[in-house]
Amino acid sequence: MSSRPPTYDELLRYTRRSVVEQLSSLVHAVLGKADDWMFDLAQKEGEGADPFARSPRLEAMTTLRSTRATIERQFARQYEALFDELIEPKQGSAEGLHLSLVEEQELEQQLASDLIVEALQRAHGHSLDALAKALAKIMGVESLAPRQNPLSPLNFGHALHRAVQGIELPNMLQVVLYKYYERELLARFNDVLDPLMQRFMAAGLVPRQGIGPGGSMRPGGGAARPGSVPAPTNSGAATPSSEGDASGYGQGHGHGYGDGHGHAAPTSQEDANVFSLLREMLRALRPQQSGGPATGAVGQVLPERRALQTAEMLSVLSLMQTEVPPSVLETMERHEASLSVLLKRDLLESARRIGLSPDQVRISPDEEDAVDLVGMLFDVLFDEHDFEQRARNLVSRLVVPYVKVALLDRQMFMYRTHPARRLLNAVTEACEGNGGQSAHEREMLGKAEQVVDTLVGDFNEDVAIFETLESELRGFLEQHQKRVELAEKRAAEAQRGQERLEHARVQAGGEVSNRVDGRKVPAALREFLARSWSHHLSLAALREGTESVAWSAALSLADKLLDLLPGGKAGGISIPTAMQGLSADLVAVLGSSGVHGDAADAVIKAIADGVEAQRRGDAVAAQQAAAVLRVAPEPPPLPPQPRLKIVGGTDAGPDFDPDDLAQLRDLKVGDWISLAGEDEKLAPAKLAWISPISNRLMFVNRRGVRMLVASVEELGALKKLGKLQLRDAQGGAFEDALQRMVGRLKQDIA
Repeated sequence: MSSRPPTYDELLRYTRRSVVEQLSSLVHAVLGKADDWMFDLAQKEGEGADPFARSPRLEAMTTLRSTRATIERQFARQYEALFDELIEPKQGSAEGLHLSLVEEQELEQQLASDLIVEALQRAHGHSLDALAKALAKIMGVESLAPRQNPLSPLNFGHALHRAVQGIELPNMLQVVLYKYYERELLARFNDVLDPLMQRFMAAGLVPRQGIGPGGSMRPGGGAARPGSVPAPTNSGAATPSSEGDASGYGQGHGHGYGDGHGHAAPTSQEDANVFSLLREMLRALRPQQSGGPATGAVGQVLPERRALQTAEMLSVLSLMQTEVPPSVLETMERHEASLSVLLKRDLLESARRIGLSPDQVRISPDEEDAVDLVGMLFDVLFDEHDFEQRARNLVSRLVVPYVKVALLDRQMFMYRTHPARRLLNAVTEACEGNGGQSAHEREMLGKAEQVVDTLVGDFNEDVAIFETLESELRGFLEQHQKRVELAEKRAAEAQRGQERLEHARVQAGGEVSNRVDGRKVPAALREFLARSWSHHLSLAALREGTESVAWSAALSLADKLLDLLPGGKAGGISIPTAMQGLSADLVAVLGSSGVHGDAADAVIKAIADGVEAQRRGDAVAAQQAAAVLRVAPEPPPLPPQPRLKIVGGTDAGPDFDPDDLAQLRDLKVGDWISLAGEDEKLAPAKLAWISPISNRLMFVNRRGVRMLVASVEELGALKKLGKLQLRDAQGGAFEDALQRMVGRLKQDIA
């Protein structure tokens, strides 16, 4: 790099000092807030508990306090090292982050950091690009790689990740740290940028055109500060919605959500479309409120009811949260009941608890949308998921907290990575199809109950609690998933072995048919070929393949025996002489079927007598010779295939809709569907294996136990009968329920 003017050196030193100071202050605040958060959780958990017991939250808080100084020190040092490396690059230094196999926790930290990088790029990309060009000019180069540039989104986003390397952090604490780092960084980033932009403009390195107040770059020269993010709050009502915004809802706390750490990410167009469609259909079905005075049954004018304020709604819901509302209990008992309708009834009735008469208040259309969506969501969960009674009771306790989330943060319906959405998926995964049959399943239900207990007891108005609880439950589910994957692997191996054996037997049966069909073969020889020889041939195909010496030798033995028949190539050779030459091969074939010693000798003699009798034209003697073969055991039968009985098919095959086959053929290993069992309840089924032999698909349940093996056509027949439903390939129970809600509303409108 070329030498720099003195003013550039001064600017570089100022940049280093300013950035390190601002970021050090920021991470100090992050650690302080994380400490307060963990302390509050530990204090709540410790109420009434054994004072000598050590809870995971208390352990996490202790870990944070013991490592806090180290994290702050490492954070400052690693950022100073970035500037040192920029000024005096080390020989052979890496140009970018290298990829390698990493531990699971390390991978989670990398992913969390990557999402922060994306959020910074979206919010402050123009400013950071301008600074990058200016810094490259100072260093005398055309451009700087993101890894070389201390002011790049990459280095800002990964700063915490580098600072905690080598420090063992509980998963719960890790989630909290990254969440607060993201919030603080986005909220304070203008404080980092503004002084730098002013200095760089003064040095003529950044153009003044397009600079807003405070020095922040704007794409078109606007005056607002880019990327401003409201400071996270732990309480407060949602912003009232306006009919003019893009979604029809207020933005709640204004959070965006990423890959599991709450990091900012845009909604997918598909999710936004589904959300918009649901709202449109709800309002089309709902009686329109005129906003004027209502009339009674005899024409009298009733006083106009005012809309409940969001804060009032939240207060009522907080009072309802500790117990399952009557509406939920009624819905679980009566399949035809609408949770949405009953829930609004309960909510208005409960307004009495805060001194409001149900006759004087109503729910505003926007907030009624939120209640209706949550009600329909849980209607679908109860109707279409295989919950045992214990699990149903557990899921029912989530209804009120999720109505609160819908009021506080409407983006739950638009972001697949919203923490409340991910928590519901995790709880459903832990509960669906879980009858507590094994100790681990009971443990998993207990963990889900513990998470729900904490949510119901602690959730006030801070949606961040969903993130912490989802992380706890997800970690447990991932341990369970390792057991399930082992069970799936065993099921796939068993099915693979079974299909290979079945295929080998089909191949052997084809060889028998090719040799004896349409040909006069004595019963003794025919029985031998169809049973012991066919079994031996299938084993040769299974173990060594159809190109092996064993396969060829077995075929040769059958051909030599058939050549002894009248008109065959060996028709002139005496039977005793021929059988003596084939004796060793015959003994080996019979041995593979468990026929040994005198029993084997009797079978060989029966074959010889049968061939001899046919040569003489003595049909009676040939039939008598076959009687001895009854001592030979039948080859072991194939285990029964776990297939669903398809009703309504035709003699020509299963009846299906051709359009369904394309979707079913697109299924990939790991995709989930819903299958109806004998009780007609839909249960989740995962595609665990596709046969390379028959192209049949094997599905397992959540425990990894084989449920069904079927062809695509058979699956199509099940779908046509309503016994199979496709699920959202990229989502969980929440995403699948949204699609079902669209279908139900379309039917209601029709």
